[in-house]
Amino acid sequence: MQKLFRSIVPIALLLTFLPIQQPEAVFAEEAPNADGVIVKYRETNDEPISELIETVDIPKGQTTEKLIEKLEDQKKVEYAEPNYLFKKMESLSDPIFKDQWHHQKIGTKAAWKKTMGSKEMIVAIIDDGIDRNHEDLKGKIYKGYDTVRERMNILPKGEHGTHVAGIIAGSANNKLGGAGVAPTIKIMPINVFDGKYADTVDIIEAIHYAIENGADIINMSLGETYYSKALDKAVQEAYKEGVLIIAAAGNEGDLKKSNKRVYPAAFSHVISVGATTSKDKRATYSNYDSSVDITAPGDKILSTFPYNRYAFMSGTSMATPVVTGVAALIWSNEPKLSQLAVEYRLYDSAVDLGTKGKDVYYGNGRVNAKKALEMKTLSRPSVTGISDRDTKIKGTIPSQFTTGTVSIYTKKITLATVKINGEKTFSATVEKQKAGQKVYVRLVDKTGNKSVPVFLTVTDKTAPPKPTVNAVGDNTTKVTGKAEASSKVTVQTGTTTLGKATTNSSGTFTVTMTKKQKAGKVLTLIATDKAGNKGPAKKVTVKDKTAPSMPTVNKVTPKTTKVTGKAEASSTVYVKASGKVIGSAKATNKGSFTVKIAKQSAGKIVYVYAKDEAKNASKSRKVTVKK
Repeated sequence: MQKLFRSIVPIALLLTFLPIQQPEAVFAEEAPNADGVIVKYRETNDEPISELIETVDIPKGQTTEKLIEKLEDQKKVEYAEPNYLFKKMESLSDPIFKDQWHHQKIGTKAAWKKTMGSKEMIVAIIDDGIDRNHEDLKGKIYKGYDTVRERMNILPKGEHGTHVAGIIAGSANNKLGGAGVAPTIKIMPINVFDGKYADTVDIIEAIHYAIENGADIINMSLGETYYSKALDKAVQEAYKEGVLIIAAAGNEGDLKKSNKRVYPAAFSHVISVGATTSKDKRATYSNYDSSVDITAPGDKILSTFPYNRYAFMSGTSMATPVVTGVAALIWSNEPKLSQLAVEYRLYDSAVDLGTKGKDVYYGNGRVNAKKALEMKTLSRPSVTGISDRDTKIKGTIPSQFTTGTVSIYTKKITLATVKINGEKTFSATVEKQKAGQKVYVRLVDKTGNKSVPVFLTVTDKTAPPKPTVNAVGDNTTKVTGKAEASSKVTVQTGTTTLGKATTNSSGTFTVTMTKKQKAGKVLTLIATDKAGNKGPAKKVTVKDKTAPSMPTVNKVTPKTTKVTGKAEASSTVYVKASGKVIGSAKATNKGSFTVKIAKQSAGKIVYVYAKDEAKNASKSRKVTVKK
């Protein structure tokens, strides 16, 4: 049997080539490093993000924030954001452990019994370049590119990128140096660094280049704690094209800042990788967060270094290419797998460390090449949907599946487990779930092989409750009240819609009607939720909130015992003198009124006003008793 491991340069020789360097912090707490501002223009068709952005320098004396505000005021600009500068996720360290211990830890040699990687498999390494002529890397480089200088195949001899490349795909069986995890695949090195930093625009260009040139996997051993919308879009474009994206989780674990999410690792559809030691413990520098998906050996990893040298380096930068190499082996061995199936194979085969199940320190566990290549991915079951009113989940079992279980779960709990022994359908009783809850259904056979989960989102089938409505007067066009949060409230009279409004997060709404409604009019309010469920109707009668007009009054003299005039029909007319009501009477249905009073002396002032049936009072008419 051929020897799979190559000879390793002795540690003493490594020391003669490399100066000892102190580890450097990966991130700083101060304001983000940025090289100008990214401007994202509005799309006209379905252009890639790389064709819709440009960078703008920050004018002298102006802040980044002010420039962004000015740019976003322009109609053609969708958004603007800092052109963040990214750092590598590594630090050099003294050599301590002999040889490439990570191979023994993850079972690479056993995995190689299945494959050492396909020559059709292409891994893009977005980093600081590569030594193309390194004895362990030459002959396997495919379409390298330098985004900084915009040139093909001529790249800086990046120490970091060369080290990462060797971990992924260093040659085996050539009696030189070490070996990569997937030594027979092709690598596509793409330089994005200009010195210590790589800016966002260059990383976006690198991702686009990798997509356009057929990369299957992208390795990004770099990161920044600031979210970039433009970079996120580029990553999602790559994912939609079927590319598997793997990135480093960050090296701030021992700086008490590790709960900060690091991008691109924390973007959706990116495998975020933390680092472990030779003792299967989290490396103290390795970030921990719920976004971490998996861990891998990253501490004191021996790999290629420029000018045919080899070095030990540590960091999540080193752990990430270990996972990338295993993913390349899986996909090389089973090229028909989807990127999602490769991702779940990594998780399902991982060695569970720390708390049982996925946790913030180790994700789904430490990568295990041996088991990843021994397992197989089962066909998915067919599952009916589930609503917030259902207590049953039903489905169909693939014909080739005979014995095992159907596992139904959320991220937090197991909802049900159904044993399968030849059955071709299943039905599980579960507790009612809230609308929007994610439910996962997957098959597990008796040897532990699993299907990719079927992802279900609990649909909303529950109608909103009847809205509560404040009093509505004939003097306003506003209807206010409360209904289900984020539902749409419609106000109608008969079949005519008078207005609509969406409730806020606390359920409050204000509907503006097209016009004021007459007192006594019956309004109907209905709440409709986002899923289109309509709740029961709430009816409200418009109240009379409009005061009567000021009465007109005929002449009053010292001989007058009856005050007459006109007021609102059927209102009650009052006559006051010296602060007291001296008489009242109800107006006819035509508005005429006659109020009996005692005679008043000449020059006396009396006040006449009307109140309607809703007790709304008019303004008072001032009348002077004339001679």
